[in-house]
Amino acid sequence: MKNSELAELAFNSLRYRSLRSWLAILGIVIGVASIISLISISVGINDSIQTNLGGLGANVITISPGALRADRLVVGGGAQFGAPSSASSAKLTLREADELRGIAGVSKLDARITGNARVNYRNKNTSISIIGAEPSAFPQSAANTILYGRTLAAGELSSAVLGYSVAASTFNESMLNKQIKINGVPFRVVGVLNQSGSSFSGTDRSIFISQKAAQKLFSENKYASSIIVVAADGSNPDTVAAALTQKLLTLHRVSAEKQDFSITTATTLQSTISSVTNTLAIFLGGIASISLIVGGIGVANAMFTSVLEQTKYIGLLKSLGTRRGTVMKLFLFEACMVGLVGGIIGIVLSFAASAVLGGFGLPTRITPDLVLLGLGFSILIGAISGLVPARNAASVPPVEALRYE
Repeated sequence: MKNSELAELAFNSLRYRSLRSWLAILGIVIGVASIISLISISVGINDSIQTNLGGLGANVITISPGALRADRLVVGGGAQFGAPSSASSAKLTLREADELRGIAGVSKLDARITGNARVNYRNKNTSISIIGAEPSAFPQSAANTILYGRTLAAGELSSAVLGYSVAASTFNESMLNKQIKINGVPFRVVGVLNQSGSSFSGTDRSIFISQKAAQKLFSENKYASSIIVVAADGSNPDTVAAALTQKLLTLHRVSAEKQDFSITTATTLQSTISSVTNTLAIFLGGIASISLIVGGIGVANAMFTSVLEQTKYIGLLKSLGTRRGTVMKLFLFEACMVGLVGGIIGIVLSFAASAVLGGFGLPTRITPDLVLLGLGFSILIGAISGLVPARNAASVPPVEALRYE
């Protein structure tokens, strides 16, 4: 008997048991839709993060005090999230920053002094992150450009550049040439940065002043909160980062195993975050697989019932010379067909779920690989679920099958 004929017989068998067949298919549908929808969330989150990281500047290298941990990531804007490192008591000095300027591949270097301060403008009083940057390196060190106004000039002690969100949301008006007070000290706004487009960058929510002004404001004349290095055009940022690492290890007189500082590039940050999102995808996929396994049990139950109902039919086929392998293949085709139909409907449902999740602001992306994974998984579950019932059907003796009531 040809495979096409077996497939037609399997389809007719499902069609005549429509209610039971659709109940079995429903379990597969829910499982496949769950797997694709949940994994698509992790894919969407990863895409969103990588897009945000793209706005940080591929040639920007960030040096921070303290050894980098998985839950502590520092990005080009100077922002960080996660718990502080146990080695956060380590310091970066301004003298060390000067030592790093001569390393090959370093185009600009910004030894920053940062802190939170009270900012007053008219009747508004709020706490904002203040970043003391070196005018010669700014705004390249922030991986950004000036939206309007100008950048900080060398020697200025009372000028400030606002991040986009500070100007647009906190003050919500044109701030150019307006006077603000930072911890009671007057500063004049000379420029506003472009929107960074990155949820990780701290530039949008910060105010930039000169390093010298920040030293006076925060009474800090020796230590840098972080050091931002802009790699020269044509140089490899990872190579420059390696040279910076070796120089700092020498200056700190520590080995690589006891490194008390962290150096982050766009490459290392993207690699770390991809690892996290891949783990998330495996976790979410594992949870969703449970529903697909439950659906597979439903398919197995339906196939066992189908074998019992068609015992006489099996006996008739065998008495007419149908081989055992052909009978087994017939029921396997039926089980795989349940998986196939359930997989196709589940994929369609997952696209609808993705659209709904996107409407709530949750990033999702269904890839062709994810569709093939869901479809292949559904057929595989169907085949595995129908394997034992198919073997039972193939092993029924023809005489006993014909006598079965």
